[in-house]
Amino acid sequence: MNPERPEVVVIGGGPAGSTVSTLIAQQGHRVELFERERFPRFHIGESLIPETYWVLERLGMLPKMRQSPFVKKYSVQFVNASGKLSAPFYFRDNKPHECSQTWQVVRSEFDRMMLENAREHGVIAHEGVRVLDVLF
Repeated sequence: MNPERPEVVVIGGGPAGSTVSTLIAQQGHRVELFERERFPRFHIGESLIPETYWVLERLGMLPKMRQSPFVKKYSVQFVNASGKLSAPFYFRDNKPHECSQTWQVVRSEFDRMMLENAREHGVIAHEGVRVLDVLF
């Protein structure tokens, strides 16, 4: 096997691509990721759910998230079709744990953080590269 060639190629550097790349690299595999855009790229913000805590922990992202300027989120409230607000749903009331706090992220910044985290775990990430075909 050629030590210069990746064992795994990931197409797409958003949260899913960055996550899978990091998890595979953490297992000692050579991973190369290709992303069509250059980061930061525009995306609408994202309201993370509390269960993302466990994925962020596994990726080594929690310290970065805690130091980030992202708004901390402790609850959600829903609005129905007629505009009526639901009662607030406090995460801690249902699961009293550190994971009961999450974040409202700016996707362009969050995606960049995730991709940089993948690089820190050994992923070779290329930006501005569009994949047109996969040859086996």
